[in-house]
Amino acid sequence: MPQDEDKRPSKNDTLPNPSYSSWLTTPKPVKRLFARFPLVTYPSNDLPRRKLIARNRNTLYVFARPDAQSHDAPSPNPTCLKWQTYLKFLRVTFVTAASNNHASPSGSLPFLVPGSSSSSTEAIPPVSSSKLQEWARNNGNTSKVGPENMRHEAYMSLLDRPIRNAWLHTMYLTPCNFDAVARALYITPETSSYLAQISLAKTLQSAALGEIIKNSNSPIVDTEVLYRESNKAFSALSELLGNYDWFLGEGAPGLLDASVFAYTHLLCEENMDWKEEGERLGKELRAGKWPNLVDHRQRIYEKYYQ
Repeated sequence: MPQDEDKRPSKNDTLPNPSYSSWLTTPKPVKRLFARFPLVTYPSNDLPRRKLIARNRNTLYVFARPDAQSHDAPSPNPTCLKWQTYLKFLRVTFVTAASNNHASPSGSLPFLVPGSSSSSTEAIPPVSSSKLQEWARNNGNTSKVGPENMRHEAYMSLLDRPIRNAWLHTMYLTPCNFDAVARALYITPETSSYLAQISLAKTLQSAALGEIIKNSNSPIVDTEVLYRESNKAFSALSELLGNYDWFLGEGAPGLLDASVFAYTHLLCEENMDWKEEGERLGKELRAGKWPNLVDHRQRIYEKYYQ
């Protein structure tokens, strides 16, 4: 018998670990299985054709009504509707898709993902709302819109301040409208959690109040002043439009037309479900105080959304 066969192991010797070695060993049934059916790596499949079609089209991501009858329906959000309409003015071919602020690269809607004619899977940089006008004019038919000038910017301030302030108060800070309109558009579609809905509601109302205070340069929101200023703004816009089809007498609609339509359409839209007891902003508009603004709204809606 060889001498080392009877040798006892010392403390420094390493014994094989049966469980470790068995773990590394492929079981015989598995070996036989792969012997009969060896692994083969196949080339990746092409994307489904419907995905290619969607990728080849410009897509504008907007807030949308859960019960919208068409993907082309006007967005219920004035900022989204403004750019949706402006793209239509420029004859840009695009589709709309429902989204939310969390999905936006900039943190707010709308944003646009340009279509790609190639089969490349590389991501195309999205276009944020702050760059949509430039992108639209570079990719649309500028002969279909009126020229932009400093006068447009001056009147846009009427929409960005007094009318927007009244809109925020009507939508988010008037309880009956918040429950009937804002909750259905911005809260219920986002989550079914009761606690999450409460948190989101407080966030939306706090943001609206903060923006009104910022725009008003006052720590106190005086609703009488707020709605009086919005009425003055609508009167100024009505006077500016006069008997023309488009603002400033242009031969085609422009960004100011899209911006005004974004508010007048939503204020006149029955499907928005505004509550009469809390709807001071659009009441006089619908009652015919500024009939040319109502006609302007109808003109755009019939030409570009029907």
